[in-house]
Amino acid sequence: MKGGIQQRLALAVVSSLILAAAGISAALYFHSQRRAYRDDMRQSEQMVQAASLAFAHAFAASDEVLLDALLHELKSRDDLHIEKAYVLNREGKVIAHSSVDEYAKTYALPALLKEKPPTRLSEVQATENNRFHVLSLLQSGGQPVGLLVITFSSEHISALVRSELLWIVGISVAVLLISAMGLIVYGRRITARLQLLQTRALALGSGEQVGPVEVQGSDEISELTTAFNKMIADLAELRHKDKASSAQIETLNRELNDQLNKVVGLKEQLADENAALREELRSGQTSGDIIGATGGLREVIDQAGQLASLPVTVLIRGESGTGKELIARYLHDGGARREKPFIAVNCAALPMTLIESELFGHEKGSFTGALTQKKGKFELAHRGTLFLDEVGELPLEAQAKLLRALQQNEVVRVGGDRAIPVDVRVVAATNRNLEDEVKQGKFRDDLYYRLKVVELQCPPLRERLKDIPALAQHFVDHYSRKLGKGVVGISSAALQSLSSYRWPGNIRELENSIARGVALTSTQVLGAEDFAPLQADGKSAVAHASSVGTINFAGLSLGDLDGKSLDDFLDGCERRLIQVAMETFKTQKEAAEALSLTPVKLHRLLKKHRMIQETRHDTL
Repeated sequence: MKGGIQQRLALAVVSSLILAAAGISAALYFHSQRRAYRDDMRQSEQMVQAASLAFAHAFAASDEVLLDALLHELKSRDDLHIEKAYVLNREGKVIAHSSVDEYAKTYALPALLKEKPPTRLSEVQATENNRFHVLSLLQSGGQPVGLLVITFSSEHISALVRSELLWIVGISVAVLLISAMGLIVYGRRITARLQLLQTRALALGSGEQVGPVEVQGSDEISELTTAFNKMIADLAELRHKDKASSAQIETLNRELNDQLNKVVGLKEQLADENAALREELRSGQTSGDIIGATGGLREVIDQAGQLASLPVTVLIRGESGTGKELIARYLHDGGARREKPFIAVNCAALPMTLIESELFGHEKGSFTGALTQKKGKFELAHRGTLFLDEVGELPLEAQAKLLRALQQNEVVRVGGDRAIPVDVRVVAATNRNLEDEVKQGKFRDDLYYRLKVVELQCPPLRERLKDIPALAQHFVDHYSRKLGKGVVGISSAALQSLSSYRWPGNIRELENSIARGVALTSTQVLGAEDFAPLQADGKSAVAHASSVGTINFAGLSLGDLDGKSLDDFLDGCERRLIQVAMETFKTQKEAAEALSLTPVKLHRLLKKHRMIQETRHDTL
């Protein structure tokens, strides 16, 4: 530990210094050289422009001696770093030159003298080998008469930059070295403190008696030292209390196991929440999924649009398959809760023993099989929307707890004693007549009025026959893509056949019919023959409805009331109607739809009247 940490620390500091010095030196050198070169060119141009006035007067006076004196005066100044200077007339002939050998020579006429009229008075031309020329017009009476040309050297700039750079680097390296020495010294102190802690910890692990370590400063190592000293004191006390220490260790183990179980429970809870969110995404609907908007549906959509942003409970009424959940999602997507979860619960599909657990959650061990804590649908829908489908199927006990959750905006998990606040917008739906349920004592009136703050009525498909073409085409497109079929449309004869059917199963039945037609057809356009089973079912339904209408209220009369209570008489009516429905229709699902019941509710009534053995065990 001693050699390894210190060596790595020293190597890191030295490497950082070298890289920092190299980077700073390169950046300063190139930046300073460019800056000094530009500044020198600018100052040289300004100086030449200033000197050109004197040269212009001498040139206008044809005083070559004065011109020559001026050139030698400029050339003799070491601070200007002039290599050569000369004056040209308008024909390019040398009038004066810093070199005697160049007198009376003719140079190529510079562009500055060729411009008529001139657009600039001076020009700087950079050359190779760290040199640049400055050209300045000489004017007399506002007209150019000659040109002053001076060549400057910039080699002194590199020397100046190098000297400045060496000074900066020297200071920087000195500062960095001092900082590095401080870091190394400080690192040695930290290493020594950590080494002392390591030695004491190893000795303590070997069972030796270890005294406390001196606490220095208030950094993290000091906090670690303080904790280490406390651990030594605790261990010293625990040596005198072996039995108590064993109990404490067992307690700690139990707490760790509890925490581990909580972590497992949270993991499963997150998995449930993710599953609920994925289910929401898979089954999510938006206002764009509402196909057709004629008749009463237009009014329902308009009302839903007004209610979307209002925090009121909504009760959606309508037959099975009319799109009640679609309206609920429309309410959710159109409001401020659109980014939060939309949790749908089919109350009719919840087992009687698990309704409360599903809605409100449960604590670990609250009942057999409750191995972990679980959040209920109310908690999962926090700040979102909870859709209670078939709410009329809830038992009275669950209705009471649902009412309390709606009124108090809080839930208590099964087996728990802590109220958990929830912010949930509740939308309920049912295909039952809740007013009659309230009169019969099967549904709480206070819950009914709590749910029925605003009521929306979804019209059945038979009242929306104008929407059938749009709905049918939508389902054709959907199932054509899903099943990989090339079906592109539906014929007018097929649409006429669909429009003449009463659709007891509403939109869900229409969707299933279209799916069956797309799956079985061999053409690109669905025809009336693809819905032959539907036409047969329609005729059968009419015949059955007629036969049921002629049995004089299921074969019962007021004479049957003799010696019976009204409840017994009603139970008899109920049993007889169920028996006729089961004999009339092929499956329990069709019988349930004919009686305006859910399949689960019909199954419960069959068990109530002990008719399970008398009926067919078919698929709901």
